[in-house]
Amino acid sequence: MNDKKKTAIVTGASEGVGLAISEALLKAGYHVVLVSRNPEKLQAALYSLGRLSENARSFAADLTSSEQVNRLVESILVHEKHVDVLVNNLGQGLRKQLVETSDADWEHLVAVNLTSAVYISRAIIPLMREQKSGKIINISSRAGRRGEGDFAAYSALKHGLVGLTHALADSEAPFGIKVNAVCPGPVSTPKMVKRYPNLDVSDWSSPEDVAHTVLFLLSKPAETMNGQVIDLFKN
Repeated sequence: MNDKKKTAIVTGASEGVGLAISEALLKAGYHVVLVSRNPEKLQAALYSLGRLSENARSFAADLTSSEQVNRLVESILVHEKHVDVLVNNLGQGLRKQLVETSDADWEHLVAVNLTSAVYISRAIIPLMREQKSGKIINISSRAGRRGEGDFAAYSALKHGLVGLTHALADSEAPFGIKVNAVCPGPVSTPKMVKRYPNLDVSDWSSPEDVAHTVLFLLSKPAETMNGQVIDLFKN
């Protein structure tokens, strides 16, 4: 690859919002590493990108495992040698009130929605510190801004991701690293539309809306933004 081409890592990239972000970054000229746990879905995602996939590669990893995160970083050091952008998009909701949420539910949601972002950010930040630049964008949720009773555990963890955004924005600013978050409401991914077929999706964001917001945070006008949270919902 061209060493001058900026490299972006996108987690949860095999479908939905993550795939839309990956496509937008590729169109903007980035080299993109798509990360997801399922290698078959990743290959399908690369295929769907057509010729854009010439500037992309996939890496299958369970980001809730620090060992697998470390293997991802080792691969980055061999192939891309640097990281300019990390988009922490991996996440999973659960429609349950707190009294209905089991220990297993909670442990799984913690791992997917927060631990994964902590592990990969912790592993990537030293690379960004060394190069004295980098941008981290965390994809949180409307539930991480105001709380939603039917998604209690998910709300708590997405609030945690916003908190992580503020903490890293503070600690990494001296190293030239900017950390921001995007909080979409419901997004009209194929999976969400199928899951809620009777809901009016006209007020929902599209995956492309989220992707364009990520591009804005990487743009020149947003160069000074740090520790900011962009809300993408009407109500």
